[in-house]
Amino acid sequence: MNEFIRGRINVIAVLKAGVFGFVFALAGCSLAPTVSEPLRVGNVTDLSPETGGFQRGVTTLEQARAAFQMQGLTGVAEHEYAGGTGPTLAVLAADYQSRVHVFRGGYYDQSITLPTRGIPPYGMAVRLGWDGTSHVLLVLYRDPLARAEEPPTLLSFQPSGGQFVLTGRATFETLVSKHGGMTRPMLLGDDFSDGVLLVARDRDGELWDTSYLVQLTRPDPRGVRTIALAPKSMTEAMRCSCVRNYAMGY
Repeated sequence: MNEFIRGRINVIAVLKAGVFGFVFALAGCSLAPTVSEPLRVGNVTDLSPETGGFQRGVTTLEQARAAFQMQGLTGVAEHEYAGGTGPTLAVLAADYQSRVHVFRGGYYDQSITLPTRGIPPYGMAVRLGWDGTSHVLLVLYRDPLARAEEPPTLLSFQPSGGQFVLTGRATFETLVSKHGGMTRPMLLGDDFSDGVLLVARDRDGELWDTSYLVQLTRPDPRGVRTIALAPKSMTEAMRCSCVRNYAMGY
């Protein structure tokens, strides 16, 4: 195949992808498949960093992933962020684990105990980013039994004195009631000065018809930040390929 023909094929492929993305965005949720989430019951033991063999400055992110797999943990969630100042940060979490683990420059740095008030965290979504002056970590966890009295909860953390500390907390009982449950939540984006996007599915796996921009207020004198949600049309959100991929179940 000569270079001219290969070039034409590449251009056609790009155009097809662009047209599909445009049509999908216009169609909104109607083309999105149902993606159910059966209850995962793997290792429900809450493991300490010591049990996982995590050593500060020694254990790599790859070794931690392998340890999670060896321990039979499910619902593993992670995110890496290389922006802001300092080395790359990463966070690792899993079902039924009361701690999320932070890695700095590829090596284990610290564990954050989640204030879940006795709820074993399940189906977590995590996101690291930058708000213009500081790193921010979001952790969204759910009750594995999806009880109405224990709605999904979003926590925000920021570094202070070398440790990530809790700065905000929000529960989503109204949101979950409106959309018929929350499964497979995902946080997208890393610019906390503008906000990051929350997308999810209902209890049956149907795509929510609305996405939400998660925004944080500036810390008050006590260091507390308010977490606010601004609705964003899913049709508009699906102009982004990452949202379309989520909608299609990739």
